[in-house]
Amino acid sequence: MRALLLVAIAVLTLTQAGHAQRPALDASFGSAGKPWRANAAGLWQIVHGGRIRLGAGPRLNHFGGDAGTYRTHDPRPTGLPSRVRLEPSVWSLNLMVSAELRVPGPFEVGANLDLAGVAIGESRAAGAERLRPARGSLFLYGDRDRGSLNSEYYLSLLLGRGLRVRAGASHYVTGYRVTGGPVRPRYLRFDTVPFLAVRWGS
Repeated sequence: MRALLLVAIAVLTLTQAGHAQRPALDASFGSAGKPWRANAAGLWQIVHGGRIRLGAGPRLNHFGGDAGTYRTHDPRPTGLPSRVRLEPSVWSLNLMVSAELRVPGPFEVGANLDLAGVAIGESRAAGAERLRPARGSLFLYGDRDRGSLNSEYYLSLLLGRGLRVRAGASHYVTGYRVTGGPVRPRYLRFDTVPFLAVRWGS
């Protein structure tokens, strides 16, 4: 709930700020065969002068793909495996921040990162245990991450009238937790996939 409240407060702050303008709308899809992800986002520019643009906004992600190996990064309770195979299907709503730099020509290089949010999805069986997507997501860097988060590194091409095409690499984590028992360890999987995106707006 704290992560969801953070997203809501951040979005309300952006929309009510005196300098806020209409958000850019962005949709992208990335895949490396088996793992894939799709998302839609709204992005408000906070700093948009000169060559650097900084922004923030909500991003809705869907992570999917064939079964893959998830590894626990928490102390492993007796009787639980250190690795499990799960077929991911996770929806997450996160607060995203972005930075873009204008380079010569109609190009920009940029990166964005999910900071915090919430996730839902169907539970999965792993032996005698059931695991469910971790509900709260929080960027803590690497193995310390909580939940399901996305980040992108890309080159953007301005086609005119606010229309941009972006291409690059998406690095994301999906996180599951054991649903029962006094200790519920995290199981994480990190994937990097190429992606294409279309953005319309400022």
